[in-house]
Amino acid sequence: MSDLKIKTVAKATTDYLLSPPLEITVNDRAATRDAIIKQLNRNGCNFITRSDWAAHKNKSEKMKDDWNYKNIAIHHAGRSYACGPGALQLQEIQRFQMDKSINSMDDIGYHYAVDCSGNIFEGRDIRFKGEHVHNYNTGVIGIVLLQNMSTPEEGGDSISRLRVFLKKMGYKDNIEIPENQRKALSMLIDVLSTFFHISVLGGHREFPRQLGEGKICPGNAGLSLIKSLRKSKGLAAPQS
Repeated sequence: MSDLKIKTVAKATTDYLLSPPLEITVNDRAATRDAIIKQLNRNGCNFITRSDWAAHKNKSEKMKDDWNYKNIAIHHAGRSYACGPGALQLQEIQRFQMDKSINSMDDIGYHYAVDCSGNIFEGRDIRFKGEHVHNYNTGVIGIVLLQNMSTPEEGGDSISRLRVFLKKMGYKDNIEIPENQRKALSMLIDVLSTFFHISVLGGHREFPRQLGEGKICPGNAGLSLIKSLRKSKGLAAPQS
């Protein structure tokens, strides 16, 4: 290589090293989905994609796009659930919501799920509008905690009366939120807040005009956790 070429390469290298870093703007929703997953993995979370928990194929032709999320809604899996294998619970939830519920859905309604061991699961693709809060899904990310977080008396129906009776008979029905689940949920909220302008964190029943089980979800224990997270992260409650 000639002296001129060597000097030219050396100057180009020096200019590159001294130049400020390029700002790369990615306006790609698929790339953002992947970036969220990578950031959670880098932060030490165990993230499980749809394919890894054997999700059923969604009805993508019927699903609506959504983005610019500002709200996060936290749910519990329901009063019939307890801590258990997350993948199997998600399969059951998706099958019920798509095939057996009165208003069948196009996919599992939640965007993410967190099990009692702290595993984070991908639910509905974040690029699509969820189906988890009655008449209030636009701009709302849905996260379900895979256990029951309601206290026995909640609901005032036959299920709650049975739970109260069993508790009086000595059956332990204490609701505990494992520390791994708490930490994983907190981390998930933090990571989502770096990609979206999240300003509201609420429990399902805190959103306006909810019906049925939505008036209970995510249970008294779940709501206590949400209030603690709201305070520590400086987020607001939903406007009723």
